[in-house]
Amino acid sequence: MNKYNIIYADPPWPYKNKRTGGSMSSGASDKYSIMILKDIIDLPVQSLTGRDAVLFLWSTVPFLHEAFHVMEAWGYTYKTTIFWRKIMSLGMGFWFRGQVEVCLFGIKGKVPAFRCQQANFMQVKALKHSQKPEEMYRLIESVTEEPRMELFARKRRPGWDAWGNEIESDIEL
Repeated sequence: MNKYNIIYADPPWPYKNKRTGGSMSSGASDKYSIMILKDIIDLPVQSLTGRDAVLFLWSTVPFLHEAFHVMEAWGYTYKTTIFWRKIMSLGMGFWFRGQVEVCLFGIKGKVPAFRCQQANFMQVKALKHSQKPEEMYRLIESVTEEPRMELFARKRRPGWDAWGNEIESDIEL
């Protein structure tokens, strides 16, 4: 099995709201299978990488606390965040209308800083439920080298291995 330098993950966070919105069918669990936090934490991500690796971990704002725990459990040290402001009409949310998702960035081992001159903020049109912007893949590809692994992938991408329940996976976890 390859040892990956890059892990890119968009976990199916365990939202409990099964019925939201005008249609009462817009909650995460209506769109895809969610996982309990313990199962996300227990994934053997450390076994996928060598001593030095980076992690790009997507989280919605309500799950930020849990995302930091996942990052730590997977063996990574938090370094920074990339913000995606979704261009959309209103956004979802119970307290405020959420229009931002965050991608936590962490490292394990000795990874030299990228010294990337791109801002840690992107403003891109919201896509279908939970789909991430193409710009994020391009950013990662511009600052990293293969081999790369996408966890919880929904489609195949050239230059990346992938694992997920909606595709034919390259590995078993």
